[in-house]
Amino acid sequence: MALDNYRKLAELVRDEPLPTMVVDLDVLDANVARLSEVAKRHGKNLRVASKSVRVPDLLKRILAVGGEHFRGLMCFSVPEARLLASEGFDDLLVAYPTVQRSDLDVARAMAAEGKTVTLMVDSATHVAMLADYWAESGEKSPLRVCIDHDMSWRPGKLHIGAQRSPIRATDDFEQLLDEILSRQELRLSGVMGYEAQIAGVGDENPFAPLLNPAKKLIKTQSVKDVAAKRRAAAELLVRRGVKIDFFNGGGTGSIRSTSDEDWVTEVTAGSGFLQSHLFDYYADNQNQPAFCFALQVTRIPQSDRITCQSGGFIASGTNDADKSPVPFLPAGLKPDKVEGFGEVQTPLSVPKAMRGSLKPGDPVFFRPSKAGEIAERFNDYLLIENGEKVGRARTYRGLGYCFY
Repeated sequence: MALDNYRKLAELVRDEPLPTMVVDLDVLDANVARLSEVAKRHGKNLRVASKSVRVPDLLKRILAVGGEHFRGLMCFSVPEARLLASEGFDDLLVAYPTVQRSDLDVARAMAAEGKTVTLMVDSATHVAMLADYWAESGEKSPLRVCIDHDMSWRPGKLHIGAQRSPIRATDDFEQLLDEILSRQELRLSGVMGYEAQIAGVGDENPFAPLLNPAKKLIKTQSVKDVAAKRRAAAELLVRRGVKIDFFNGGGTGSIRSTSDEDWVTEVTAGSGFLQSHLFDYYADNQNQPAFCFALQVTRIPQSDRITCQSGGFIASGTNDADKSPVPFLPAGLKPDKVEGFGEVQTPLSVPKAMRGSLKPGDPVFFRPSKAGEIAERFNDYLLIENGEKVGRARTYRGLGYCFY
């Protein structure tokens, strides 16, 4: 594998314009096989989270390597789903609610073309607005919708988890179910119960080690709570005689615990295929880094520092240290604590044993915090396989799209 060898990787990008992103397809395939085996062993389908990849050619490869139980994509917006539909993908679940007319026009056009597209709802307002639009459009086949059931853990007055859906109890779920069933323009296609406080929280984070024991405790307790909530919703649907196409849960950080639930029919994964560094910090992580980006050294301001061009690829979320990239190769480099990662330059501290070994023009390799957002910074990714360059794959940006 080229991503563990600085000299080999540096040679591969020697004539490439930097910054550049490098993807090792052999490692990607191994990560896909690893996550595929988890889903397959538990009899689950696996839905790929497209926002964690944002490169259509890589999405196609993931689905091909994953096999027949890899079904559908989880998209972050209707326009993104439209692009992916044009690339040949189908079974597109839009994970975030929308009621703006431009999105609904696109969703209706996709449905008219025979694409399977499902929109998310978590309130009576969503239901009414979607149903009214569909009635106005004159479509005969109902619009497929999915209920976003909140999976946050709420011990006492605390809220531990993402601020997503207001559907927080089984009673809330049943009320929304009744709203959907009352509108012939809609068909309940699925339920999504995403446990952000488990799937999105690393419990072996080196940037905040004192918090790791508390995170482990929260995750342990929350797994039980989430399973009970999802089970209650699934049993309610059975009692009411409502058949759905899928019950979705999980993410890369919780795929193993979610797959244990009999009532969940499909699990989601995204970041683990490419394995950005934020997902290293999970106790049960087994994936390996499949991509990194290269910056060129442009300055040596003093003997214990080098300065690279660009690098300010900070991930969204709370402004913590783990949202920054991490120097990867050569090993031992560290970000400058005063400047951090900058838009136009990134200084790095150089250990004594390495001083003088890096010169202007040499590449330094970094791993991004999150897997998908970094694609917004590059037009394409350089692909390597068996240690050799084999081509390029265009990102959404490289295809001329900017969704947010």
